[in-house]
Amino acid sequence: MLKSCSHSPARAGEERGGRVRGTVLALCAVIGVVSSQSASAQLLVDPLEVTMITAGTNRVSASFTLANTSDEVVQASITRSDWDRIENGDNRFLPMGSSGTSCGAMLSVSPLSIRVEPHTSRIVRLAIQTAAPVTKECWDIFFVEEVPRRASAKGNSLQYIFRTGVKVYVAPSGLSRDGAVENMAVEDVPVTPATSSTTPVKGVANAPLATKRQISVRFHNTGAMHLIARGRLEFRRLDNTLAMQVPIADFPTLPGATRKVSVDVPAGLAPGDYVVLALIDFGGAELVAGQIDFQAK
Repeated sequence: MLKSCSHSPARAGEERGGRVRGTVLALCAVIGVVSSQSASAQLLVDPLEVTMITAGTNRVSASFTLANTSDEVVQASITRSDWDRIENGDNRFLPMGSSGTSCGAMLSVSPLSIRVEPHTSRIVRLAIQTAAPVTKECWDIFFVEEVPRRASAKGNSLQYIFRTGVKVYVAPSGLSRDGAVENMAVEDVPVTPATSSTTPVKGVANAPLATKRQISVRFHNTGAMHLIARGRLEFRRLDNTLAMQVPIADFPTLPGATRKVSVDVPAGLAPGDYVVLALIDFGGAELVAGQIDFQAK
């Protein structure tokens, strides 16, 4: 019996300063009946996000590092893919050259296969060299995939293949950075059974399902460059005094894209009528804002 399985990331975390939480895909092949054992990637990849600013037709270079934290040699291959991000923040990985946003032949990576000795590191180099100036931002993702070692034990086994994604953005200098809050809404969303105190009762029709209230904010990147935004929700009484404040964690948005961010209504908010302000900082000259009326019960 041969089975295959994969786990795609819910999203790739990103933050300012170029350091990000990785996009890690765990792929596994299962032969026969197995007992699962814990596994972890042996290569640490840093950074996981690279932005390359072009200068006319000049060659521009950058790099990322693979560090082998194990006591054994690790062999890795490097492949390339297109990607984009849907409104809720999940990444989609697409065939190379299919999205229209890839950097194409002007962006190269070397080497494509690499051997990393125990407790050492190797550098993977990125380069841009074009015959014409770059006029808009493009982006790709490079996957570092650890080549699995042949299992030493006989019989059934469970094998994990770890793949880490490095997002690479290429852009000319001076691209516009702009954004707007396009919409806000109050939403009642189901609570998963693991965290629900009133989960459906088996065999009882129309059993209640717990919900929680959230404020959703739709942020539109109207500029020409990818943005990392953050912000806060302010719950203000009708006399404009501040009742409560909730942070909005960092979230990335590609140029031209809309991102929906949902924030739980804070516990302890006194019943009454409020105006909820969303204040978003995307690194531009000023914050952008939106507002919605809200009634706490």
